[in-house]
Amino acid sequence: MESTRFVLINTSHAGNVGATARAMKVMGFGDLVLVAPRFADVLCHEEAIAMASGAADILARARVVPTLAEALDGVDFACATAMTPRDFGPPTHEPRALFADLAAREAAPRLALVFGSERYGMANEDVYRCHAVLSIPTHPDYGSLNLAQAVQLLAYDLRQALGGFAVEPR
Repeated sequence: MESTRFVLINTSHAGNVGATARAMKVMGFGDLVLVAPRFADVLCHEEAIAMASGAADILARARVVPTLAEALDGVDFACATAMTPRDFGPPTHEPRALFADLAAREAAPRLALVFGSERYGMANEDVYRCHAVLSIPTHPDYGSLNLAQAVQLLAYDLRQALGGFAVEPR
């Protein structure tokens, strides 16, 4: 799970792509794939580079693909992210519990975390391509997170499930 892939579908804001790269890098992840972003050249937008703030290497290695199927090539276990539960599709999990379960498996799966558009989230057909849905526990009256914030929270929870990083006392 160290090589977890972060997949962003139909992103519309270059700043979120850059902030996602930064969130990934500080948690030790580096595989970013964009599915049909609003702007094909989003990875080199000035705002993306500025928001990456030291994680330009993540942007440089990122791939842009036309479909979620292509983004998930080589992945064993894909997790959709969704604020609202669906009546059909994969089961919904709290991230920490699912990550702990996946990390405890003898053969850790090649994992992908899939995030939908800032404007409308994930389409049902994209959710159905995944094995599980992750729902970040938020206040019941307002659970809408910025895309990069959601990436940061899940990257942190996953890193903790993998053992975290040591804090050096000073």
